[in-house]
Amino acid sequence: MRRAAKTTLVVLLSLAVALGLFLALGVLGDRLWVTTQLSTVFFSAALPFLLLLMPLMAAIDIAIIVRERGKKRFFRVHLALAVLALVILGTETFQFKSAASQGGGSYSLLRGLTMEDVRMSEPDQQVVYAARDGQGLTISIYEPASEGEELKPVYVYIHGGGWCSNDADTNSNIHRQMADEGYVGFSINYRLCTSGSYDNPTWDKAIYDCAEAMNWIKEHAAEYGGDASRILLAGESAGGNLVLHYAGMTSQGLLDAPVPQAVLAEYPVLDLQWTADNGHYLGFATPGICEAYIGGEMSEHPDRVAFVSPLTYMSENLPPTLIIHGTKDTLVSVEGSEEYKRQADAIGADVSLIELPFSNHGTDQQVNRTALLNWLKGYEGMLPNSE
Repeated sequence: MRRAAKTTLVVLLSLAVALGLFLALGVLGDRLWVTTQLSTVFFSAALPFLLLLMPLMAAIDIAIIVRERGKKRFFRVHLALAVLALVILGTETFQFKSAASQGGGSYSLLRGLTMEDVRMSEPDQQVVYAARDGQGLTISIYEPASEGEELKPVYVYIHGGGWCSNDADTNSNIHRQMADEGYVGFSINYRLCTSGSYDNPTWDKAIYDCAEAMNWIKEHAAEYGGDASRILLAGESAGGNLVLHYAGMTSQGLLDAPVPQAVLAEYPVLDLQWTADNGHYLGFATPGICEAYIGGEMSEHPDRVAFVSPLTYMSENLPPTLIIHGTKDTLVSVEGSEEYKRQADAIGADVSLIELPFSNHGTDQQVNRTALLNWLKGYEGMLPNSE
């Protein structure tokens, strides 16, 4: 029994330190390596646990080494590896927190341990804003925690999912947290294309669905306590593409819909060709995402690609925009966001870009939210407490 217990302990210790080293070293590789994809996806979520686990492993090693008087070589080697993993993880944590801080965000290891940022929530209401192609398109509504006579700024969300999956409540935890901050939250459903098929493209439908939803919100926001003259439009991934597409078109008068007062795009799809050629996630290729959206090969439809590209609509009239992107994104190229930022700077548009190291597609929501709220302090009336 004693030998079995020791064997079990050795296995558990080995797995724990291997996990720490895998994460610590894996995030340093080329972004298209499978090891990099796997480690960067779980980097920020796993950090709090590993930074507690590595010292615990080291303490166990030290206790055994002292008890056995240094006779067990395995535990000396294991101790060295645990310390190495802890040093590398600590350095990477510092770099990650520094990048978040420079962008106005914050990252708390203690908050990560509570898993508070991943708790799902149900919307308070759901309404149909339009009927298209035989389906009712809906908006989910998240009411603010505090009530009052004063109208509150409006938070509108357009979900991601490669334009072919997910729905308005996929990130309900985010919507609820924004409602708790005091926003009146609306999350939009739009027509989706069919994954892996060219037969149901929505490149010419999704953006107009979003415009129709925004017009509905403009008309009805006050009924829920929202001020439609203070709209924060947010989206991630394919939704990030749509919010930038929408902001560009409305700011140029190309859509008959309200121009948002501020825009948040998290890891938006800006270089569709890169994603079509290189997109991978968790070690798997993701073929056909962009092609399904536009209804064919990219090279065959340059007009459609240009239509859905936010870079087509660059102008100095763009609303203030914040983009957050991970430098190790293996599904959507961070270079697309960098190019958007360069073009915006060249024409004098108000665009900010936060790049988070060691982060893949799906950046840390704690950092995203705190950076967003800090950024909004620069725009009068965009925070609930700045009325």
